[in-house]
Amino acid sequence: MMRVFPLLRCVAIVGWLAAEGHAADPIAWLPAEINAVARINVAEVYQTPLARKEGWIKKATESFIQQESFIPPGTRQILVGAELELTDNLKALRKYSVIVPDNQFTLEKLSLWLPSGISTFSGKPSSQFGNDGYVVDVQDGNWLVSESSSRQVMSRWLKNGATPGGSRLSPYLRSALTSKENSAQLILAIDLQDNFSAAEIGQELKSTGWFSSEAAAKSAAEVLETVKGITIAISVDTERKGTATLEFGKDAAVLKPVLEKLVAAVMNRVGAASEDVQSWKWTINGSRVTGTGGVSQGEAREMLSILEPPSITQAISASSSNSQTAPTANDRMAKTSLSYCKSVQVLLNDLRTTLKKERDNHALHFERYARKIDDLPMLNVDPALLNFGANVSGSLRYQAQTHRMSKIQAGTRQQQSSGAQNFGGSFGPFGGDWQQSVIGLRDGAIDAEENQRSKQVRFSEWKQIEDSLVSVRRSMTEKYQIEF
Repeated sequence: MMRVFPLLRCVAIVGWLAAEGHAADPIAWLPAEINAVARINVAEVYQTPLARKEGWIKKATESFIQQESFIPPGTRQILVGAELELTDNLKALRKYSVIVPDNQFTLEKLSLWLPSGISTFSGKPSSQFGNDGYVVDVQDGNWLVSESSSRQVMSRWLKNGATPGGSRLSPYLRSALTSKENSAQLILAIDLQDNFSAAEIGQELKSTGWFSSEAAAKSAAEVLETVKGITIAISVDTERKGTATLEFGKDAAVLKPVLEKLVAAVMNRVGAASEDVQSWKWTINGSRVTGTGGVSQGEAREMLSILEPPSITQAISASSSNSQTAPTANDRMAKTSLSYCKSVQVLLNDLRTTLKKERDNHALHFERYARKIDDLPMLNVDPALLNFGANVSGSLRYQAQTHRMSKIQAGTRQQQSSGAQNFGGSFGPFGGDWQQSVIGLRDGAIDAEENQRSKQVRFSEWKQIEDSLVSVRRSMTEKYQIEF
């Protein structure tokens, strides 16, 4: 679940298993404008039977990409807050991370593996990482991390300071982080209050055909309008278990007849739909709807990907070494390039699994994984691999656009009169084109045809991604004499 580089392995393990917390409350640093937050209790996770059985610490030293999160070595806890655009596939407009490091792990130790070394930011020790990201030691036991290239954002965050008790947060988020019942090691909470109207929800519900009458749909819409938020908790012990709780402002009993369908729609909207979640048991208790069930490793990563913590170790793990001798420039590029290549492969494998399991919302996942690839650190990565990564992320965005446009095109064609129609275009970053002529198709046939065109683009793009991956791995292996 975490990523650690070998030089600090022993220090990190000792810290995770034995340290006692003396840091100021990290919640106090979260800004008021966030509407979503993730909390990961790293130290607790590594003490669990499952982590010990599967050797998570050992795996973390071998590869920073094999687990569910991206956290620096020596981390005991991390909070990630974000301002999400709730109407635009949960795009994060801005993210803020607060890291609670082990007492034995200092920013000075971390900075040895960051290109910029130690400097000061508003009078506080700081360092840069990745693509112009900043990590600042505020000297109260917390580190503030921003992936934004704007120094102004970090400066204002520091000037605003910490608010005891996290009182700047919305009541829902504050409760999600401090409630005794939310004791899981991994928590994701999204504040949804005041984001929906009963009229708009009612129109959507009417079109589903789920309700026996307009009155029933209206009653459900009135409850859904009062939604306060959703909290997803993942607990690790001998296995992974998940709990999702939707909280409303009034009794949710009227939702019971269509509960599973509504939950599936909501989980799909927040990007947390999966085969695991579909098999969960859902219940209603007053104003709360709760689901529980098992969670696989990949699906835990997918749920938390909305608020993925900053990838500090991606900038440093590849340049680490078990020896005390500083690596050469060629060694550093070889290891960093290898980590980059493996990161892309893991992300592609995750996306394949997601697309096979889920029938809807593919465009959201294409765009999300494209952003993940774009966010991978580029410092000391071979230019050929960077070009490959840019082509892959561009291809994923193109597939997302094609998927959305096929829906729009189908609707447009259904409004047209019958007759011959010609269509054509070119494929995405890897090249290629398509041509098509149809005569007098309507309704279901049009939907099927547009869906087929979207699949045609997808199959072509993925084949070219696979071919390019084979080619770049071969060339990198020959160049650096290590197995990519």
